[in-house]
Amino acid sequence: MMNQQHLCLLLLVTCIVVGTLFYIKQPTSYRHILRQYRKIVISHLQSNTYLESFLSTDQYVLHDGSDCIYYDNKNGLFHPNTKHPRFIVTGGAGFIGSHLVKRLTQQYNPSQIKVLDNLSHGRLHNLQYADGTWSISTTRDFCLVDLRNVHVALKYVTGADVVFHLAKVFSTSNRSSALYETSLVKVNVMYAMKLNTIANLVFAEGGWPTKLNSSVPLSEKLKQYENDLVHSHEFNIGVVRLESVYGPNCDYTDLNEQIVGWLIAKGLSADKDSLTRWSVREEHRDLIYVDDAVDGLMLVYEEGMNKGVLDVRSDRRTSTKELVQMIGNVSEEKLGRRVTGSYEFTSGESDEESYGDGKNILRWRPKVKLEDGIWRTMTWIGENQNKPRVLVITLGQLRGGPLAWKSLHKFLLKPYNAHLALHISDFTSRTYLHDIAQYIWMEEEHKDWGVVLQLVSETCGNEGIVGKWREYCNIPGLFMGGVANCNHRSHTSVSFAFRWMLQQKISKLQLLDKYDWFILTRADELHLCEHFDFTTMTESDILLPTDEHYNGWSDRHLIARSSMFMKMINITNELICRPDYWRNKLEGVDYELNIEVVQKLIWDDMGLTVSEHPRSIFIVRSSGDPASWSRGRSHPELSRFNLKVKYPRELKSSKIYCKTRNITHMMESIREYN
Repeated sequence: MMNQQHLCLLLLVTCIVVGTLFYIKQPTSYRHILRQYRKIVISHLQSNTYLESFLSTDQYVLHDGSDCIYYDNKNGLFHPNTKHPRFIVTGGAGFIGSHLVKRLTQQYNPSQIKVLDNLSHGRLHNLQYADGTWSISTTRDFCLVDLRNVHVALKYVTGADVVFHLAKVFSTSNRSSALYETSLVKVNVMYAMKLNTIANLVFAEGGWPTKLNSSVPLSEKLKQYENDLVHSHEFNIGVVRLESVYGPNCDYTDLNEQIVGWLIAKGLSADKDSLTRWSVREEHRDLIYVDDAVDGLMLVYEEGMNKGVLDVRSDRRTSTKELVQMIGNVSEEKLGRRVTGSYEFTSGESDEESYGDGKNILRWRPKVKLEDGIWRTMTWIGENQNKPRVLVITLGQLRGGPLAWKSLHKFLLKPYNAHLALHISDFTSRTYLHDIAQYIWMEEEHKDWGVVLQLVSETCGNEGIVGKWREYCNIPGLFMGGVANCNHRSHTSVSFAFRWMLQQKISKLQLLDKYDWFILTRADELHLCEHFDFTTMTESDILLPTDEHYNGWSDRHLIARSSMFMKMINITNELICRPDYWRNKLEGVDYELNIEVVQKLIWDDMGLTVSEHPRSIFIVRSSGDPASWSRGRSHPELSRFNLKVKYPRELKSSKIYCKTRNITHMMESIREYN
């Protein structure tokens, strides 16, 4: 572990290098500003007591936009034929940003809007409407990037006419570093805009208490530096100052960032927490509903550029006690019960009032009364507080055809408002699934999937076992098919390889924090009716459909909570990193070794429990699908749709659960689904 001095030196050298890059070939006024920036950064190094945790993050490298559709240095994420004006919204999956994106899509084509976010605080769910539809295409118009990296900012903050900068770094434990990093992101965005000749920048000030404590010694210097940038005349700038914004999509788990949402959420769960007394500070705030805040941002873009900092304020300051009383009154009127928790009010410092020309210049007035905004926020929290967040992941080739894909959408994604990730190894043409997916992860197709398994063995941290996994090929069975010079049939090693690569993706994107349930499935599964309600599962770690277990547990459709999912798919690491242990285990099995058997042995060894649910899905083969194992059987009810059933027992069980003898009419309804 590096000591504090080494960390300080490393960050100092890094900042000097970055500052030098900024400095080269800049106008005199800009050089002065960048010179001041380096002084501020160096000063911050000398006073920051959290450098070790600050430097240990690897998000700067991980969220580099590598999965985004990128055209060229001039257009960036925009197709060269995209019409103008073009917009970039940084932090566009966050609270205010997502509402701004939806507002922009009401006036412009979604292809004219790109969202940059690292999802550390934002959520893809925020970009959805209440009916589950999307404001933008998340595979085309959303890019997962971390703008604290100046090179990332230079690459992706380009091709637009307008940047709405709403990205902000949050930290409940280290406000000093969060403030510094927020300023760093803003600097990087401005620098990219200058070099890439983007004409207009709109950003929001606010969210930080005006009276910061002594642990944030750089607040005034940072404010002055940003003020110098604002007046550098490198591009048109509109600045709107917001104080306390509330409404749907807020993070109601964070009292410091969202007082209205937090109080409502605590009130709604008061029955569960009846013995808990919460401590809150008595402060006065100017509360603005999020739609009104977005109105302010749009008005600044339309009428307030280069006119200084414009305040968007209601001029009604509400105390915490008044807010609690108001929430109780609204809930009593609308719900017939009083939604309020038990609170102890402590003394706090109210935000200082600021004065600006927002109302005079913008002609802005709040449209949503505080009582109405509270009710809208309460309704949203009530609907979403306990709603499960589900991610469905398809592995491997996209087989099955449009009917199977539409059935997935109709009977699984839509009912559970689930997001879809395609983890695929080929991309011959765009499909229905590409159009509805939120994530598309491409992997190289290998003739020898042992290349991936060898990589796994090299990451085990034990040089003595590197390559020993190849001894599995000496054991009769099916589970290592797809590895060169291995006589096992089938291509099961592809599944092992993909599961390991999937673990890397989930860790990189921090998806365990963003979803409650994960479903690992195949694209060629046809859903005959609505999927069994897996969210009711409480007694087991893993949920599987009935049938097709082959002396073990089926690997075709796996369901687990986020807390168990990574462990459930960890069979690749188990096999590759513990070769001696598992070779002895497998050699003792007296029946054919397939992936189902191997999976069950490993799950049993881990202590994972499994339950079965009624089956509503069966695997089909569409004309043109590759087949290394079952080529499918003709079926009179499927032949008219150019499909074959791979495993007839699956179809039989699905018909029983879906309560039908003839599936023709169901297939017709799936074909007509849009």
